[in-house]
Amino acid sequence: MLKELSIRNFAIIDDLTIHFAEGLTILSGETGAGKSIILGAVNLLLGSRASSDMVRTGAESAELEALFHVSAAGNLTDTLASHGFDTDEGLVIRRIISRTDSNRVYINGRLATIAVLNAVTDNLASISGQHAHQGLLKDEQQLVILDQFGDLLALRQQVHDTYQRILPLIEKLQKLQRTRQRQAEHMELLEFQQAEIQRTRLQPGEDVELEQEQLRLKNAQMLYQTVFGSIEELYGASGSIIERLLEVKKNLDRAGRVDVQLKSTADNLAAAAYQIEDLVEALRSHLGLIQMDDGRLESIEERLDTLNRLKRKYGGSLDAVLSRLAEIELELSQAG
Repeated sequence: MLKELSIRNFAIIDDLTIHFAEGLTILSGETGAGKSIILGAVNLLLGSRASSDMVRTGAESAELEALFHVSAAGNLTDTLASHGFDTDEGLVIRRIISRTDSNRVYINGRLATIAVLNAVTDNLASISGQHAHQGLLKDEQQLVILDQFGDLLALRQQVHDTYQRILPLIEKLQKLQRTRQRQAEHMELLEFQQAEIQRTRLQPGEDVELEQEQLRLKNAQMLYQTVFGSIEELYGASGSIIERLLEVKKNLDRAGRVDVQLKSTADNLAAAAYQIEDLVEALRSHLGLIQMDDGRLESIEERLDTLNRLKRKYGGSLDAVLSRLAEIELELSQAG
């Protein structure tokens, strides 16, 4: 129980001493009379944070002092005794707040720290505002009250300490679970990529061959006209090259009867004629290979689109795609 409160040079208070009788004490007054300042002083004596701004203007320090009656038996008496304080004459708490922030705390005349003050005043008194009762509506506050009523605070602390020891293990387990999840997702991605590449049945150099065939199919009409026209020029048309060449040979054969040296030239022309006939035969064979197939062209373009998509995704070339497939298969085999 608070028996006496003394306030000097605190906020707007010069020097004030209040004596409290047993039972209910009510402080009343107009706004600005200093009721909240008195409560603030009690709060500081219970261990709240102090500031040099609290010192009254013109003073170097503020001094707060309170006398509490302490029962002979109880937790507070045990706490004070554990810190070496004698409670035979009650509990006197004194705080000096300096404008230079060199604050001091005294308990029963002995210098003490804020930590000791907080330990001593932990259950000494409480200050509640006009809305403090709303805290009773909170689940966590109700649990605290129940634990206090059931004398379970020690067990509550034991559970808290146990949880704090378990918490790092929980975090480690969650980290391992996340790692395993990432590994599973990585394996799933590798399996998808493996299936995607294998499904296309790639062949080395396939894209180059298909691009060449695509070019031929796109220009099939021009190729056909060129080859067919070349055959006609060489062999088929009236006045073709082979026809004129043979005519020249015939004339040289006749001249060779007069000049033997021209006979070898005529023989060379005959050989050239045979070569032209071979070339024409080759061109006729090639003519049969030229396709004008829109369906085949569409099929090639679809295949090239698939190959190009894989190349963009896995390294820029079919060799890179096949190399990536080998890497995937090796990693999957090692993981399995």
